[in-house]
Amino acid sequence: MATSSPLIVLFDGGCPICRRTVRQLRRLDWLQQLQFADATNEQVRTRVAPSLSFDDAMRQMNVVDGRGGLAGGYDAQLRIARRVPLLVPFGLLGALPGIRQIGSAVYRYIAANRQRQGECSDELCSPAFRRK
Repeated sequence: MATSSPLIVLFDGGCPICRRTVRQLRRLDWLQQLQFADATNEQVRTRVAPSLSFDDAMRQMNVVDGRGGLAGGYDAQLRIARRVPLLVPFGLLGALPGIRQIGSAVYRYIAANRQRQGECSDELCSPAFRRK
């Protein structure tokens, strides 16, 4: 499970769901197998994953391994799960035929329907949100 170089997780820093996921992963990652990078930062994104466009980075969470291999979406989630001890069972089960297809479809649906417009906080990200 533990490998020499951590996965770099590229996430949408303007997305409350993504930031919440990163916070949860940091708590679970006691072996420090994950590093996190905000994909909205062009300099960081091009340094970590030069082939990853802004649009592709905003469509899904991505991971880069120590050899520069890039995986996105549900496949990225499976790779993350295989590195975090408490998530290893999900990483193994989630790769099974049938479960992989369902998981991929659910991931695509959630990623495509998340809100990130307007002012954002970790609880809400929508045009109607106004700070008082």
